[in-house]
Amino acid sequence: MKMRAFLLIVILIGGCYTMIQSFNDYNEKQFTDLLNTMNPSFITALFTKPSTSGNTSETWHVDEHSEINSLLDFLQDYHIRKLKPEEINTSDETMQFSIQLQDEDGNTLSIIINENLIIQNSLLYYEVVDGPLDAEWLVHFFISNKL
Repeated sequence: MKMRAFLLIVILIGGCYTMIQSFNDYNEKQFTDLLNTMNPSFITALFTKPSTSGNTSETWHVDEHSEINSLLDFLQDYHIRKLKPEEINTSDETMQFSIQLQDEDGNTLSIIINENLIIQNSLLYYEVVDGPLDAEWLVHFFISNKL
């Protein structure tokens, strides 16, 4: 009888811990907290500029660590919130400015500029809660890194 009570208590504690963790996943947190879950040494950044006349979009990549780090320094001032599955709109097909960072392990972090959206490994969606992102800084960053 004592063993059953002990197992029941362990299951209840585990369930409470899981519920609290699940609730905390959707709270606001700093962008750097997201980077802590990944390998923060990104090796390449892929920029995508949508086409204006219906042609294919323009893309270029940057491998300079200093430029990637300046982007990460810019983003660390923002706060993000994980989106719940019902909040994710995956049917949006409009072309937008985006930056995709890739680390040595093949993990990706996509930043959709127009929607203040951050996508981790094409699975986890986050919104920038204290946005919009500083467009002036981003335009300067795009121009300075274009080949």
